[in-house]
Amino acid sequence: MPLPDSIVGYTQADRVRVRLVLEDRFLLLDHAPGYSDQTSAGCLSSISCVSAPSTHALRQNSIVYFNILWAELLPSTLQNQLSVLTIDYCKVKNDKKATLDRVSFLIDAQNERTCEDWIDNLLSKAYRNAVRNKRLLVLINPFGGQGTAMTRYMRDSAPMLAAARCRVYEIETKYKGHASEIVENMEGLEQKYDAIVCCSGDGIPHEVFNGLCKRTNVAAAFKVPVCQLPCGSGNALCHNLVGSNDLPFATLSVIKGIPISVDLCSLTQDNKRYITFLSQALGMIADCDLGTENMRWMGESRFTVGLIMRVLSGAKYPCRVSVRISHESRTQVRQAYQEHKNKDEHMSTSEQSDQLPELKYGTVHDPVPEDWKSIDSSSLAVFYVGKMPWMSSDALFFPAALPRDGYLDMVLIDSSVPKKEIFSILLGVAEGKHFDSKYLHYYKVDAYRIEPKAQSGYISIDGESFNFTPFQVELHPGLGTLLSRTGEFQAPGI
Repeated sequence: MPLPDSIVGYTQADRVRVRLVLEDRFLLLDHAPGYSDQTSAGCLSSISCVSAPSTHALRQNSIVYFNILWAELLPSTLQNQLSVLTIDYCKVKNDKKATLDRVSFLIDAQNERTCEDWIDNLLSKAYRNAVRNKRLLVLINPFGGQGTAMTRYMRDSAPMLAAARCRVYEIETKYKGHASEIVENMEGLEQKYDAIVCCSGDGIPHEVFNGLCKRTNVAAAFKVPVCQLPCGSGNALCHNLVGSNDLPFATLSVIKGIPISVDLCSLTQDNKRYITFLSQALGMIADCDLGTENMRWMGESRFTVGLIMRVLSGAKYPCRVSVRISHESRTQVRQAYQEHKNKDEHMSTSEQSDQLPELKYGTVHDPVPEDWKSIDSSSLAVFYVGKMPWMSSDALFFPAALPRDGYLDMVLIDSSVPKKEIFSILLGVAEGKHFDSKYLHYYKVDAYRIEPKAQSGYISIDGESFNFTPFQVELHPGLGTLLSRTGEFQAPGI
């Protein structure tokens, strides 16, 4: 027997009769002329129409299913009183900012059973592709966001997770590397949790992946989705998965998020192997990331200020780059992007070993493979490699990056390029317009090695500081899992 798609209730303030209808994309709260002879008022006045119906009068309101967190029927504890239907949801503005809200209706006793079935129907639509009542391991970095991460989480995220009836286990990290230790050593992690939520900047996700790779069953561990609540100075992972760094909206996206398979990479340096998920940088980008720690009070703006300073000074970073290039021209990159963009590659179905994949190209200490291209440069300005489009909310550095296309995106800029052209490139990064600059090299690669020739400097891996020594990176298709708002990266593409 099909579940009911409508129910009748009454506003608590003035008993206005309202019909709640489950449409294709939204819950419609119908109190149009002819259905009720009273004027809309009470709790309905707080509902924002986040996805306007195409065919109803202005005296109707709607809530898109994605924004609905929970609904339940609370039986009355008083004699002769009606039961109360409550619906917890998020008001979402066009700029992807969310606030938690609730709407309530009185339900006649004879309609209670129908209402319970209607709630089941509503929640099945609200969580169409997502897991309900997610079991979440939340790792909170108390030092993130200038020390405000815990306060912001408790204020903006915890109430929303509670409203969605998520089962949450919160751990506050105590020191650098603590998140990696937690994930590596937690008993039954793969069975206990539907996602690992990093309430932090990009450093904690980096630690999480490097903890997962040390578990007994690596394949199962990497199937646990990782996501981020943006509470640090760099929140690239969240922006790529959610399309916003608004903490409440990111929380809603965690609640409604769906797992996607993503490429991860191995990095070898100094006889050690690491997992990298986001980016690797040497040159101006690494300098601006790690050499501006004294400017953290500026938030993400410190990166922009740092870049301006280094361009004006004509900074150079001599190095040798050896790379296995898959697509070299812009035409090839575009073709590869379109080919993989149109494929259904959200989840990996390939067999995976209990251990980390073997390194096809060896380590940084092995000879460079003969089919790699080597570039010696005494004047490199930017060496930047990424696996996601956004490196910050205002830096669409790798517009051709996809979750699981089997490639890394590499950008090289030489310091011999006129300063005004470098500034033009950097100004275009906000919208990905730099992609077409003739002064910029943009490659699709699957492995590379870089050997700095200077005595000292910065190397940034996923925003974390690494030793200033040679390193090598190779990609592992579909190794990891993330939790995405829509099942893909939130970027305009090319």
